[in-house]
Amino acid sequence: MAKQLGWLWKKDVPKNDYHFFKESFRMERSTFDMLVSRLETLNKKDTNFKNAIPLNKRTAIALYTLGSTAEYQAVGRLFGVSPNSVCNILHEFCRAIVLEFTDEYMTPNFLTESKIDEYVQGFEAIGFPQCLGAIDGCHIEVEPPAAEATDYHNYKGWNSVVLLALVDYRDRFMFVDIGSPGGCNDSFIFQRYTLCEMIDSCQLLDSKSKEICGVNVPIFLIGDSAFRFSPKLMKPYPFSTDASLEKRTCPKQGELSRRSAS
Repeated sequence: MAKQLGWLWKKDVPKNDYHFFKESFRMERSTFDMLVSRLETLNKKDTNFKNAIPLNKRTAIALYTLGSTAEYQAVGRLFGVSPNSVCNILHEFCRAIVLEFTDEYMTPNFLTESKIDEYVQGFEAIGFPQCLGAIDGCHIEVEPPAAEATDYHNYKGWNSVVLLALVDYRDRFMFVDIGSPGGCNDSFIFQRYTLCEMIDSCQLLDSKSKEICGVNVPIFLIGDSAFRFSPKLMKPYPFSTDASLEKRTCPKQGELSRRSAS
């Protein structure tokens, strides 16, 4: 931890290497520079009372805060700004990111024929045929009202809301749902809300089915063991630790057929 104001940003960042920068801000310098160039709306003008915090420093403050568990006060010491400034910068940065990049990286309708073909071909190229996207949930810590705390208490032992996300073969977000109480599991959230309805009602996913090992396989999502297995969502196939490589990589045709039909 820095012992004087501005130590990390003014002294340590300029003189350190690529690895230090990426560890501190969770991205390469080239990506950081791209963000700065795209977020001109965050620029502030100097006033008669004080100089505005430069855009590159504002971007660094937001990224460092998002990528660490440090409190606003600690982040403020590293960059030589007040905790209140850290909070304001973080919220302004997140809003600017959404406005600038949503249309580019989150397609409103990802279930068009061209998009489906792109995603499936992308997953097949990395070894997973007929896959549309990968789904998982992430718990974000919150402090709910005392009267509602029970609903937000998750299996990890603390209070949270759940961010459920679907990503494509390049780890780009296709769909995001956030706000469900932490007491809900990923499968429950998926089955109950919009994404499941969209997947179930999309006839293109069935029409683009493909025969694999003698089984007609529709396009599906992949998720971890927390999700309920269905024709549109594949979860890890259970096997014993002493199973042969052949059994682990290619289940018997009958077993595959039953799983596809269930």
